[in-house]
Amino acid sequence: MNISPSPSNSLNQQDVDGKHAAVHERTTNDDYDESPRQQRRPLKKRILAVLWDTFDKSPEERKLIGKLDWWILSYCCIAYFVKYLDQTNVSNAYVSGMKEDLNMTGNDLNYLSTFWTVGYIIGQLPSQIIITKVRPSIWLPTAELIWSFIVIGMAGAKDVKTLCVLRFIVGMLEASAYPGIMTLLGSWYTPMELGKRACIFQASSSAAQMFSGYLQAALYSGMDGRSGLRAWQWLFVFDGIIGIPICLYGYWAIPDSPNSSKARWLKPEDLQMANDRMLKQGRAPMKKLTWGIIRRVMSTWHVYLFCAIFIAHVLGIKIYSYFNLWLKATGRWSTEEVNIIPSAGYGLQIACTLTYAWTSDAIGLRWPLIIAACLVSIIGTIILSVWPEDNLAAMMTGWLLTFCETGAGALIITWINELLSYSAEHRALVIGVVETAAFTFQAWVPLFIYNTGDAPHFPIGYEMATMFFAIEIVLTLVILYLSKRYPITH
Repeated sequence: MNISPSPSNSLNQQDVDGKHAAVHERTTNDDYDESPRQQRRPLKKRILAVLWDTFDKSPEERKLIGKLDWWILSYCCIAYFVKYLDQTNVSNAYVSGMKEDLNMTGNDLNYLSTFWTVGYIIGQLPSQIIITKVRPSIWLPTAELIWSFIVIGMAGAKDVKTLCVLRFIVGMLEASAYPGIMTLLGSWYTPMELGKRACIFQASSSAAQMFSGYLQAALYSGMDGRSGLRAWQWLFVFDGIIGIPICLYGYWAIPDSPNSSKARWLKPEDLQMANDRMLKQGRAPMKKLTWGIIRRVMSTWHVYLFCAIFIAHVLGIKIYSYFNLWLKATGRWSTEEVNIIPSAGYGLQIACTLTYAWTSDAIGLRWPLIIAACLVSIIGTIILSVWPEDNLAAMMTGWLLTFCETGAGALIITWINELLSYSAEHRALVIGVVETAAFTFQAWVPLFIYNTGDAPHFPIGYEMATMFFAIEIVLTLVILYLSKRYPITH
């Protein structure tokens, strides 16, 4: 089903295209109509806009954005929270009895990650193509509903092979979430609003990882052995069960796109304003995805450089997922403490991600914060490379600093949404390709540089993480140059 403008709630398509072209002549990626750097507004209004971007808008627009935040952002955050809770649960389950119960050895934990990643890779592009033909309000919650039942089924796995198959299916279904939600956000929010929402959405994954540690510790002490299930099995049951009402909520909350929405919580005047807001930013409505569009997208520099930078990002931040393995290997802490201590890193991750969001929206730029995030984590990976094993404070500091770069991922995707504002299909396709490429590398690279059999002192892992963050900085500057030197506006 093609998502196309309906006569009742959208502008004539020719008018849309004409206005889009006219608007784009006077709108560039760093020159937003509403940027505080460009618009001479009273100081009070500029300060209010930095604190929260609806404070200086008209009552009507403030009401619209409030609705979007209440419905879209709430669904995006809780849905991604549950997805990332599952990803973190595997690592926490491993150090809480799953390793021993399933006789896992050597690289088995990495194999689980690899099977999930392969499923995620296979599901990425098809999912992004599907949302150009099927309403996101149907596709995203349906994928999540099936995902919830598969996650519950993981509690019944009796061996590693079964768990690998289930992780593959979970990854394939989960592939719709991150790129689909980022595409959805880019269809409703302006550049000065998008950074905050994207990073708040990203921060929900950090909250999930923080919560998972406390949840596993609580289940380990209170539910282990109940109804014949170990604590790590209860972790998957809990995650799957809470996913079911969330997907039902998604059928109501997801509004599709401004020009095709059938959301009952949006009035006709809301949809008209939403369309006008996107046209003002040069964002055209979603059209049918064709082979011509695919060829045009693949002929631009955006897809290749953003693939490269996101690959570096994903491989770099992979390092912090092994923090609990280091904690367990030291023999200093109990199982409950091994699950809880990483929550400090996730708390720092949330603080950094939200700082990036507010700062990048305030200055109307993404690249300075991406570079800053990389530099902070490079300090951490350098400390781990030196490996001051007898200095516990230094080791803990090094590990915690590796958590700080995660929020840059949301800024990279936000940057894509802004640079490709001229075409919703281009945005959806490029985000899908970028995610697919990044997780293709994540499927096999960690097997070599983060071999869990070598934990906690990976021979080359910390040095490679440093290199990935450095590459990310270089590519950020290259993309910045090309976006100014060779902008694409149609």
